Parts: sequence; structure tokens; C-alpha cells
Amino acid sequence: MGGYLPFFAVRVKQNKRRIKFNGQIGDALVVMANALRSGFSFLQAMDMVRREMPDPIAKEFGTALLEMNWGSSTETALLGLTERVKSDDLDLVITAVLIQRQVGGNLAEILDNIAHTIKERVRIKGEIKTLTAQGRISGLIIGLLPIVLSTVIYLLNPGYLSLLFTTKTGVIMLLSAVLAQLMGVIMIRRIIRIEV
Repeated sequence: MGGYLPFFAVRVKQNKRRIKFNGQIGDALVVMANALRSGFSFLQAMDMVRREMPDPIAKEFGTALLEMNWGSSTETALLGLTERVKSDDLDLVITAVLIQRQVGGNLAEILDNIAHTIKERVRIKGEIKTLTAQGRISGLIIGLLPIVLSTVIYLLNPGYLSLLFTTKTGVIMLLSAVLAQLMGVIMIRRIIRIEV
């Protein structure tokens, strides 16, 4: 547990940061599209996002701009940005920007379309989260009920559950119950996980 907990804590922080970043991408794209329409260059539009948006998107865009100022090509810096953040929405944006740089076209309009797509995706994810709340609560109750019930029974009558820990049949039953619990929780999580 001691070896696993730091990795788990880092993964939780990464996921929280990625969720916050994904929530900011739509607004950042609108800022960039408006800047491009006003006559700013792509790098100036990125700098505007760095100055006007909160972290974590401001910090990541600032790092990408710093890489470009130190001599990296725009493509390399943008690909480095996607490697650091590991966001599907950002991958979509960077891919569109790189294609536009090679083929040409109205980048402001492209960014507006992507912003609309991302905002709709976030809205649909929110609706799905609301609709699957009952399933998530059911999974939580199913997972916690045996533990709470066992604790209450142990506090009321400690000898009642001792057969589960002292006999071979009891240990087999206990392990089977734990395995069935885990399978139930995993199945419920798979049912309520809907990819958008």
C-alpha cells in the first residue's frame, strides 16, 4: 500500500488537473478565435490565453510559448503540449491547428467550430453524469453495506463472526463474498461509464 499510494495520489491529481484543463479549453478557443479575428497572430492569441485565463491552461500555454521563444518550432511545442496534458480535446485542437498551418484556411472559424464541439461534449458529459448518479450511488451502497453491516454485527456480538475467520469454510466463504463484491462494483462501474 505504501508503494502504491504515491502513484495513486499523483494519478488523482493528474485527473483533477486534466478535468479542469478540459473545462477551460472551450473558453480558451473562443479567446483565441476573437484574437485572430482582431488581427493578432497565432502566437499572440496563445499569449492572450496565457495572460487572461486561469491555471492550468495559462501555465501550459505559457510553457509552450516559452519553448517557441527558446527556438522550438511551433509544431514541436504544440506536440509537446499535447504530450504533457494528455487531453483528447486538446489533441483535437492541436491536430486541427497543425493541419490548418499546412493546408491553410480560416483558423478563427476552425477554432470556433472546435470550441462549440467541445462545449457540447462537456454538456453531454454533465447530463450523463446526472443520469448515471443513481447507478453510482447504488455501486457505493453495494460496496459499503457489507463492511458497515459486518462492523455493526462485530460490535454487537464479536463471537458471531468469528467462525468466518477461524474455520476453513468460513475463510472460503469470506473470500468468495469479497470477490463477488469486487465483481459487482466493477460491473456497475462499467455499466455507468459511457464514453462521449
